[in-house]
Amino acid sequence: MDDELRAVGDRIRSRMPFDMNQRQLAERTSMKTDALSRALNGQRGFSSVELARIADELGTDLYWLVTGEPDPHRVRIAARHSWDAGQGIRINPGRPNDDELLRQVAETYEAAFPEGPSPSLPLPGSAAAMRKMLGEHFVRDYGAVVEDQLRVDVVRLPMLSTDYSLSIGSRAIVILATTPYWFRSNWSLAHELAHFALGHHNGDSQPGEKDEAPADRFAAELLLPDDLIARQDWQQIDERGVAEFLWQTGVSTMALKKRLASLGVVVSAEVVAALKRTTPSLIRANAGEDQGVIGGAKQLIVRQQQSAARVFPSALVDALQRRVEAGAASPEHLAWVLDVPVDEIDFPEPDDDNEFVDAYERVLAARPSRADLEDWLATNSQSAQ
Repeated sequence: MDDELRAVGDRIRSRMPFDMNQRQLAERTSMKTDALSRALNGQRGFSSVELARIADELGTDLYWLVTGEPDPHRVRIAARHSWDAGQGIRINPGRPNDDELLRQVAETYEAAFPEGPSPSLPLPGSAAAMRKMLGEHFVRDYGAVVEDQLRVDVVRLPMLSTDYSLSIGSRAIVILATTPYWFRSNWSLAHELAHFALGHHNGDSQPGEKDEAPADRFAAELLLPDDLIARQDWQQIDERGVAEFLWQTGVSTMALKKRLASLGVVVSAEVVAALKRTTPSLIRANAGEDQGVIGGAKQLIVRQQQSAARVFPSALVDALQRRVEAGAASPEHLAWVLDVPVDEIDFPEPDDDNEFVDAYERVLAARPSRADLEDWLATNSQSAQ
């Protein structure tokens, strides 16, 4: 009897529902009952097809069934859903189009970290504990602080319809749609961090609709904790005070309005009026070089540009560059991350047996010849005239 084979059998048994017997599992995976029994007891090996069918039937991870270890490249995804009042459900209609970008992100991580990315830190299960880890003024440089203090990667990508949290192995990654509305991005980052902190990426099931409301509550407590709200005199604060509070906490007028209501805070008419305005208009109206909390227009633009910029973690880019320079990864991955044409990437010419020969040849074929450049210059010179 082979101990490794028996260990595989033990892992399969541990994932079988209490009301499922071996005969039923055999029937559902097109195996003979005797063959399944002998394999579970380590008297024969499973074929790869048999294990794949079993993993699918039991809703578990094939890599784990075979090795007993978590798959370093296993991907779990949670999406930020919008509320459809007509149907009374949360929806994500843009997911089909987003899947291609999510696939590219996963492939880029695999190219940069062939053994799997390093794990993130275990995240605290309470918003208060996470806020303590991040520090009081973390929203000033939110993404960088999250990466440094929590070892959670933050990616910003254009063309996404919504925001996502993605786990690859034990690495936590938040993928945000680029937007100039930094307050929305801040809330989404808190929401996606909540999915990790609350364990929505653990186990065999993917985060789903039932996890959205708890993640929203966690985000509210992270960005607008009770004690911070309580320190303000909401019956005396004026419009400028509301604007400064929003700037410091990095949230929107709508988020603050909902939080105050949920906590039963009584506010002045001036606060009510301020929170009816859009976040950008309220903050712009109360920004000025002589008002130090918000600063001038330059500070507003900086926040907008940071939130709207395409960004990948520096550790990922560095690892990818090293592998490309060593001829161990395709330059196409690095070109996509840096958002440049692949012919701008320097990389060594591969040997004939290198797995990236095809990619290298595609790059060379894509580079314009001298004749192409001369034709292009001649054509554009004539057009200019």
